[in-house]
Amino acid sequence: MSTTGVMRQIDSPNSSSSSSSGGISGGGSGNAPADDSPDVEVRKADQEMINEFGRLNNKYIELDEDLTGLKEQLEKLDDAVTELMVGVGGPVRLLLGEAFVEVSEDYATEYCERKQEQLQARVEELGAEKEGIAARQMELKKALYGRFGNSINLESS
Repeated sequence: MSTTGVMRQIDSPNSSSSSSSGGISGGGSGNAPADDSPDVEVRKADQEMINEFGRLNNKYIELDEDLTGLKEQLEKLDDAVTELMVGVGGPVRLLLGEAFVEVSEDYATEYCERKQEQLQARVEELGAEKEGIAARQMELKKALYGRFGNSINLESS
């Protein structure tokens, strides 16, 4: 979702160009917009919505990257639990921070399962936050496209 929002020239009311005063116009040459949309003045409230959309878009991308990393960690923990289940039953080395600690197989299994639960809870939390951001972005899109029509681009590139 690009935040390029209003990337067209915004003419000032005192502009001497041939386009109508104060609005979003086409390529900046002073000619009528290529998409035949009427010029619309960008109000402060509109600019605040565009800025909010951009901030939300950045947060959405960060959350998506975080979720990808957490899901990879969950897969690794799942693989570790599976390996522990087919283990011989002797002591295993568990990586804690930067050091390996020798623990029983049962302790390592419990540890991995607790970590999985924690990560799964975090994945669900971030997923809910991501859904909330997407819902707010839809509201902003509706309002901004309603006001500016095709003169604004809020879609992914």
